[in-house]
Amino acid sequence: MTTRIESGFAEIAAGPATSEADVRIERRLRELAAYDSASIWEAQDELSSAIAAAGMHFEGRPYPVCLRPLAIDRGLADQLSATAEFIVKLLDIVAEMYCCNEEVQDLFPAYKRLRHWINRLPRHRPIVRICRLDGLIGNDGQYKIIETNTEGPGGVIQNGLAAKVWSRIPNPLTHGLSLDVGRQPFSRDPNCFVGELVSAYHAATGRELRTAAVVNFRGRYTNEVDWIVKGLRDIGIKATLLDVMEIKRTTSGLVGPDGELIELVYNKLNVIEIIGAMECANYLEACANQEVISINPWISQWILSDKAVLSVLSDHRFSSNFNAEQIEFIARHIPWTRLVKPGATTDPERRRIDLIEYIRDNKANLVLKPSNGTRGEHVWVGHLTPSEVWEEQISRAALNPFVVQEYVRPGELTALHQPSRSLKEMTYGIDCYVFGGRLAGFQSRASFDAVMNVGRSGILLPVAVADS
Repeated sequence: MTTRIESGFAEIAAGPATSEADVRIERRLRELAAYDSASIWEAQDELSSAIAAAGMHFEGRPYPVCLRPLAIDRGLADQLSATAEFIVKLLDIVAEMYCCNEEVQDLFPAYKRLRHWINRLPRHRPIVRICRLDGLIGNDGQYKIIETNTEGPGGVIQNGLAAKVWSRIPNPLTHGLSLDVGRQPFSRDPNCFVGELVSAYHAATGRELRTAAVVNFRGRYTNEVDWIVKGLRDIGIKATLLDVMEIKRTTSGLVGPDGELIELVYNKLNVIEIIGAMECANYLEACANQEVISINPWISQWILSDKAVLSVLSDHRFSSNFNAEQIEFIARHIPWTRLVKPGATTDPERRRIDLIEYIRDNKANLVLKPSNGTRGEHVWVGHLTPSEVWEEQISRAALNPFVVQEYVRPGELTALHQPSRSLKEMTYGIDCYVFGGRLAGFQSRASFDAVMNVGRSGILLPVAVADS
């Protein structure tokens, strides 16, 4: 039996992120597909069964972990780690800028009436305790951060656990290769996310955490909630999942239906939906007023997670807020990004331009995104979009909070597609989880199109570091 490789490359795909080990995995996958496909599908089925047996899922669906890993070398792993930790420090600066700079505030028009909640920053640093930075490797070999995900990102527990399960499955693709997932903290200890919640509470209060709630709204975005609640309970914390509307604000603090005081909340909700729900005002006020430790705080949920945050970093209008090292970092790792609105700005070479005309004339090198969208919804990649549709989207973007961003070409690789039992060529990116300002681990998402999201039929590749 052989497995067909659909739309196959004549040559093995390679790019800036490709390690020697990954090239060998790619070659071996193609060889086995041609001569011994049963071995790879047996191993994939064993992995999928182990993932299911461990209780991992994506909102009730199978957790789509691929047998084929993304193997990166030590140098790239170090670059990713340093970049991720550095940008979290920059986000502290952006948060301070937002609170006092009207030009910065104007880049986030959707939140104008929420500033009285947003501007009350917590005392602890980093402000962003939990985030996932989504990125791609540019043609220059540098990691480019295209989204910040500082609200309540998915994968904070399950990805570490999935990597550990993957490492235990006999894998014909990696036989003889020295690959390591164990140096990623969330792979060594999938509950390090829960540990960060406990540490954040102690850092803010000096006390030990006793009660916590994972807070949801209208039953949306519940992925991993069961794991978070279980993880907290396993270390002796009374934890529960609550809808915002089940929580009451009292003179003593927030309480749940049982009347017990809630000491920490982790917000796992749709931050856009909650904006228009004024029945949530008491909860929003209590978190902003720090009557409860809220991870992450509202400035993280709304401003620092908005894609326009990259326009603050990449627009030289604001460069006086950063030192020389930070400016050099931004130039290497932050793609040119602007809030879409009529008027003048500068292009990636700092030449003065009319923004709308620039978007119209340079569609092959640009992407349009809702500034506060999720799961890749309504993202338009210029070179994949017909000209007439691009023109329509420019008009819509100028009337809604959209950003335009420099296009960074994703990597390409071959992966196992379980539904069709065939190999597929897919694009991929690399994401970095940061807990408490330190790298927690990596994930790679692969997709059939340029927008990579597990909610849009994407898959997850374990990221393993190849020993040189």
